[in-house]
Amino acid sequence: MVFRILGPLSVTHEDRDITPSAPKVRQVLAFLLVRRNQVVQVSEFVDELWGDNPPDSAMTTLQTYIYKLRKDVLDPTGMARLHTQSCGYLLDVNDDDIDVCHFERLAQQGRLERERGDAQRASELLTEALALWRAPALLGVNAGEILSAHMTRLEENKLRVLGMRIEADMQLGRYEELISELKELVRSYPLHERFHANLMTALDRSGRRYEAFEVYRRLRELLIDELGLEPSPAVQRLHRSLLNAEPAESRPAPRPAASTERTPARTAPPAQLPPDVPDFIGREEVVRRVRAVLAAGQEHGTAPAAISICGMTGVGKTTLALHVGHLERARYPHGQLFADLRGSSRNPTSQLDVLAGFLRALGVPEQQIPPTVEERSSLYRTWTNGRRLLVVLDDAASASQIAPLVPATPESAVLVTSRWGLQVLPGVQVTKLDVVTTGEAVALLRAMIGAPRVDAEPEEAERIADRCGHLPLALRCVGARLAAAPTWSLRKMATLIESGPAALDQLRFAEFDVRTNYDQTYYRLEPHDRSALRLLSLLPPPHFTAATAANLLGSAADAVETQLSRLVACNLLDARADEGVVRYQLHRLIRLYARERLNHEFIEPRLGSNV
Repeated sequence: MVFRILGPLSVTHEDRDITPSAPKVRQVLAFLLVRRNQVVQVSEFVDELWGDNPPDSAMTTLQTYIYKLRKDVLDPTGMARLHTQSCGYLLDVNDDDIDVCHFERLAQQGRLERERGDAQRASELLTEALALWRAPALLGVNAGEILSAHMTRLEENKLRVLGMRIEADMQLGRYEELISELKELVRSYPLHERFHANLMTALDRSGRRYEAFEVYRRLRELLIDELGLEPSPAVQRLHRSLLNAEPAESRPAPRPAASTERTPARTAPPAQLPPDVPDFIGREEVVRRVRAVLAAGQEHGTAPAAISICGMTGVGKTTLALHVGHLERARYPHGQLFADLRGSSRNPTSQLDVLAGFLRALGVPEQQIPPTVEERSSLYRTWTNGRRLLVVLDDAASASQIAPLVPATPESAVLVTSRWGLQVLPGVQVTKLDVVTTGEAVALLRAMIGAPRVDAEPEEAERIADRCGHLPLALRCVGARLAAAPTWSLRKMATLIESGPAALDQLRFAEFDVRTNYDQTYYRLEPHDRSALRLLSLLPPPHFTAATAANLLGSAADAVETQLSRLVACNLLDARADEGVVRYQLHRLIRLYARERLNHEFIEPRLGSNV
């Protein structure tokens, strides 16, 4: 089976075209191919296929597209496997079976030959790579925002390889042969200064200096009119050399833009960690365990220490990671990098943006930052090599999201926080963070509102801790409300949480909002998992088994166990083994939230229809 994406989407098997014809199925296949051998999350498919307005049937429709893709294209050959994962799908494709991998391999070989000084061999390899392009990438495929970004990346890679091939040909003195091609390129890419510089040099070396001046004049006018900018220093230097009438044979061909700049200067070590919280309470055992992993990581091994701190929303994962980061700063003298990956939101932070920020912080000039994730990640690993850096990645969605952001040097370490465990990240040490103890909860309230108020009503402080489920986010919300209302008693606050019209309404103040945090995780679930969570709120606390859940949900026990494991994986459900029986438990606030969703999405609409 052969997949082609460097042009119209094409799938062939034994010289037979089996490319799907349905537009949406083609779009799904294209998305899987550009993300081959990586998990594509269901939420990403929904965003790609329907943008901000997915239909209610989005999940069912997506499953239909996947079924058609398996039935008509993949399963009959058995040469490419589409795996269903807990949160999406993964297309397993051999590198030899897709044209883009051939292109990338030939481009890499050509670049290496050019660096070794063999311009002839470099030109041959790069020409062979470019010959794999039949038209613009994925021509004819409907593309949403995500797939469009991948298509743009492929086109940028093509331009980069084309630029290298032209440079190699110029080193071989093929100036006259290049003029027509370069004229077409400057027409197609009127703001691409490198192509203009190459054309100026080719015209000058072919005895057509006046035309070279004209190319510069048009470029300068266009840049000033469109962008209000003068040509780059490299192009201006080339123009001055032509004006100075140096002999053509004494002037070297222009080098790539990166080579005209200074080597990145060593700057002050980055210190990007947000401030530690001054009232950090408890967690001594977890802090000790995480610090021990960091210390052991520098003593042996060939890979950086990687720790994933997971847990339910609002349990304090970010606070813990930042606290440990500040405690360990002396161990990482070359700096600390921080990125909020926004993995729980519908718009995660772009890997491109994170890598650009990291590279700038490490001292890489803006003009030397390459355009693709792969190139930026490679430069990042090169620039971090041998350095002792602590990288804190907050709110990660998946292992694939953070893989390009991990340094390759064992002297560094990575702290990741996530609502998911990220156990698939190679070598990661997963630490699950639980709620705080009653003593820690009361100590946090004391730190926020003062010891006298808490000591005056110690039983009410413990009652608040219990009503908040010992969840730090909820406790901080209550503490902030009490601090803003110094005349309120703790009894009044506890009563509001316990018997108010909606308990979660009492856990919303300023930037603290327990319900909104649960929303972020809830709406990333598949519809049938959301339905299961809602119904599980009907079971009496504290524990239940898979068999009890199966009776409630009306499904087979095996299928329900799979559903429960997905809810456990995203920390909406807790699971503990008790004498050979797995018992599940909903946190108090998650139970309240799930019951709210049940009332809002199922019971209230039905009551309304009967009015």
